[in-house]
Amino acid sequence: MSIQKYKITKIKKLGSNVKVFCFEPLEGKLPEYKPGHFTFLHLFNENGESIVKRAYSIASSPDMPYIELCIKMVNGELTGRLERIEVGGVVGIEQPGGHLTYDDQPKIALIAGGTGISPMMSILRYITYKQMKGEFVLFYSARTRADILYREELEELQKKNENITVVITLTREEWEGEKGRLCHAVIGKYIDDTKGFNWWICGPMEMIKTMKQCLSSLGVEAKNIKIEGWG
Repeated sequence: MSIQKYKITKIKKLGSNVKVFCFEPLEGKLPEYKPGHFTFLHLFNENGESIVKRAYSIASSPDMPYIELCIKMVNGELTGRLERIEVGGVVGIEQPGGHLTYDDQPKIALIAGGTGISPMMSILRYITYKQMKGEFVLFYSARTRADILYREELEELQKKNENITVVITLTREEWEGEKGRLCHAVIGKYIDDTKGFNWWICGPMEMIKTMKQCLSSLGVEAKNIKIEGWG
């Protein structure tokens, strides 16, 4: 296990209990990684030893000059300590990895719940940077307007690449967009050929279980679904 030291260069609050952290290496270059990868974030004690680590999906695209993590601040063993670290503080980050990677497929559908938007942001940022052609649809479920993470940037990504479609549904608030939990009806409004797409799902395990059943009933084969979840 190789842990590289990084400094926090930016902290931004998103929603009521989520923060975005940007990290740059103290020495050397950023590691190579693919859109959709995750990494382990380490916090150190006063002797520079790792005392706690947690896995987080990377929200930044590989072309960006820093690693960005979108973290729900739950006052846990790591987040409780991270809350007290300011810009300029030093943390550890491992070599990114994982299977939720995007490999330039031309027709993809991304399903995200809560901070599960992180790897999808990495993928959509990369697609926009590369100005890729194809069909790229994001289905994003949040509780209320205040819980929609990266909303302004998602709108901008659609403007920069006309092949990107962002569909947001709220489960606990009325609004002008889609309402309720993701289901056949919502997916069917935006994708006719579900079997022709590759699918990514990231969010709470309860949501993942439901969406896998939904996609299976729509004829999507398991080999065309990548998942990553928690809880």
